[in-house]
Amino acid sequence: MDWRKSYKKAVTFSYDDGVEQDIRLVEILNKYDLKCTFNLNTGLDYDHGTWKCGNLWIHRLNLPNNIELYRGHEIAVHGRQHHNLTELSPVEIQNELYDDAVEIERLFGIKPTGMAYPYGAYNDAIVDKLSGLGIKYARTVESSYNFDEQTDLLRYRPTCHHEDERLFELSYEFLNSVSDKPQVLYIWGHSYEFESRKNWDRFERLCSILSGRDDVFYGTNSQVLLYMD
Repeated sequence: MDWRKSYKKAVTFSYDDGVEQDIRLVEILNKYDLKCTFNLNTGLDYDHGTWKCGNLWIHRLNLPNNIELYRGHEIAVHGRQHHNLTELSPVEIQNELYDDAVEIERLFGIKPTGMAYPYGAYNDAIVDKLSGLGIKYARTVESSYNFDEQTDLLRYRPTCHHEDERLFELSYEFLNSVSDKPQVLYIWGHSYEFESRKNWDRFERLCSILSGRDDVFYGTNSQVLLYMD
């Protein structure tokens, strides 16, 4: 659907890696009827690809056991093994992305159309490969700090990360703005960051502020960015 026919504003979220803390994140999102895109690494699980953030050990979910968790949200590509794509050969890049997309389709029954670059790393050669893999948008980690629609969806810049000091300033600015052009508030991050920083209340506050508006469309990344599909 083209949300722009009924709304001038849209809110969307993007969270990476498919970690245990997604369980709490989804609970909060669903509570406020918000939509998110989860960028998953299908080649990693609870025992593989773990790392430490502060004093917290981060574990990925075993995805086959958590299909229902993500129901109502979007699943997108994040690399099967979360490798830095700029350090791989052309064949390795192809396999890293293609194999992730194939496994996502097998697990969730929907062919992914988007992705987030692992580590935010990409170059022109990588971007050139995406359309051949059926990828129509790809999120970077470079903040735009605005709400304008973007034409280069394969180098999409989110509004900001959820830990950005301007998060709430930008959220209120977005809600109060008046524009003849469509406006998009795009927030991204990792759910484990809330656990590590012990600030889940930050996300709850954000969702409370943004939700329940009849002048805002709440959608996944593909619903917001690929509105003509």
